[in-house]
Amino acid sequence: MKRLFAIVLLAGLGPSCGPGSFGTFINFSLIVPVNVPDTFTISGVGVGVSGSGSYLWDCSTGQANVVIGSTLTAGWIRLQAWDGKGRLVHDNRYEATLLGAVKAFTSSKGQAGTWELKFTFHNAMWTGNLTLTADKNPDPDVIDIGGTGSLDTSWSFNPGWTAADVNVTVGGMTDGIVHIRLWDGNGVKVLDQFFFGVSGSTVKANGAAGDWTAQIVFDSCISVGAVTLAQ
Repeated sequence: MKRLFAIVLLAGLGPSCGPGSFGTFINFSLIVPVNVPDTFTISGVGVGVSGSGSYLWDCSTGQANVVIGSTLTAGWIRLQAWDGKGRLVHDNRYEATLLGAVKAFTSSKGQAGTWELKFTFHNAMWTGNLTLTADKNPDPDVIDIGGTGSLDTSWSFNPGWTAADVNVTVGGMTDGIVHIRLWDGNGVKVLDQFFFGVSGSTVKANGAAGDWTAQIVFDSCISVGAVTLAQ
């Protein structure tokens, strides 16, 4: 059954608890979670939003695609996901400034079943959708990060990749450094690369198939172009 909640939150609103509820928020926001099997979306417009909410979500696959399709101009949004066996399969804090969508995924080693999703907002100013969908596509995982403004943060992902080359592309930036490290399915580090300067560049990495680890660090970055990791 489709569950649709529209929550209008004002300063001073008292806390709530339990699955599908948000705690205390400040300032004004309109948050609309839509929870159906294999698709979970939070649509909203938030100005200085702080608080958290947890949901139980039915996912028929062991991995979910994650899209932070928002313009985030202040604060941060943290997404945590636990799979059908209660294993943590995603935990990233998406920080301002994001000017384009972040497209990624949960760990490739997850389990289908009833998942728990937790969203935490801290002084977040954003518009757009936060979406998770069951990954029913057998193609290799893709990390695609749209343009950024000023950004200092670190994200970690666990893609399911084969032994084919991984193409890593980082657009140019006006300042700062993007540091990308990759470990293959055997846990061997196969890439440790710094990117900087106004000209973008592409490098390749290859290693054993399996559940890889990708760490992407934005260090005092300003106006970074798209960052893509894909086979």
